[in-house]
Amino acid sequence: MTMTKNNTMTDIEKNLAESKDMLQIMYFQEYKHSTNEIILIENNLALISTLQNYLIQLGFENIYVCQTAKEGEKIFKNLMKSGKIVPIILDDRISENISHIIKQLLAIQPDVKIIVETSFSENDSETKHLFDLGIFSIISKPLRFQNLQEIIDILCKEDKLVAEDKLVAEDKLVAEDKLVAEDMDIKLNEKIKNMLKSKKIISSKRINENIDVNLTKIEECLKKLEDKKILVPTDEIKEVACPKCQSVEIDNIAICPHCKKTDFGKYPTVIHHYRCDQMFLYESKLEKCRVCNTNLGKQGTDYAKFTNYYLCSSCENYFGELESIYECRKCETQFNLHNANIESSMRYKIL
Repeated sequence: MTMTKNNTMTDIEKNLAESKDMLQIMYFQEYKHSTNEIILIENNLALISTLQNYLIQLGFENIYVCQTAKEGEKIFKNLMKSGKIVPIILDDRISENISHIIKQLLAIQPDVKIIVETSFSENDSETKHLFDLGIFSIISKPLRFQNLQEIIDILCKEDKLVAEDKLVAEDKLVAEDKLVAEDMDIKLNEKIKNMLKSKKIISSKRINENIDVNLTKIEECLKKLEDKKILVPTDEIKEVACPKCQSVEIDNIAICPHCKKTDFGKYPTVIHHYRCDQMFLYESKLEKCRVCNTNLGKQGTDYAKFTNYYLCSSCENYFGELESIYECRKCETQFNLHNANIESSMRYKIL
């Protein structure tokens, strides 16, 4: 009889506790958690059912129920891969070494919020050890809806503050980046204008090589300057470019076609005496050949007179046409026109 009475009292107390929790759920049913996902690591089916009910009422749409710590860790890692860091409710009886599990979860993500279900109080040495490890909070057993609601409420507020701080920091960073970009645009515009002032006409390819900014950015700035009527595009040109580094900063060097050196000079008039087949510089009132010392004879019959000829001091040859070779200012590669690359770009003129 006594046994029956005791069982009856236990059932009544259990029903009263469940009724109290249901009343609490109804009272807090308007409360919604901003995070709609959570991991529940629990192997007690009755507690799983109770916690699921509580969490649904608190606004959680996706509750990942795991009956082992290994399964919970796997789901946590998978969610992290998709960019989500969700809170975790963890029963301290899920493993004999609960501290090791907590350390593993925090090693994966130090910011994860871990709520531990425990029968110990906050002042207990075991609980203090868990807080020292880095858990977010504990929920005491037997479970009560209001207790869980209060913990989730604190979690929400912290997450909201973190999100707001992050948003402020991102806004500040965006504003700073915008100021830096605007400052860079101003400096870039000035550099381009200064280049055009010094050279009057210049290609976008050459501007790009003289200013360490990508070609797309150069073209954007050129378009803005064009819109402001500061410069105008003239035509597309093709420029000789280095076959090694593609630079158009090229020097065109005139050389002697015989010895390929640059030690030559230009002279007004040169005589080619047919009898000795030699060439020499013309001097006024010259009657004899300066090489064979015979009379020059008649122009056109005995000798020819050439203007604007060149004399190479290195090989002492005369020539009427120069040969040229290109040299890259950047990598110092020398090449001829046959080996050169040809680069096309728009040419601009300052107004």
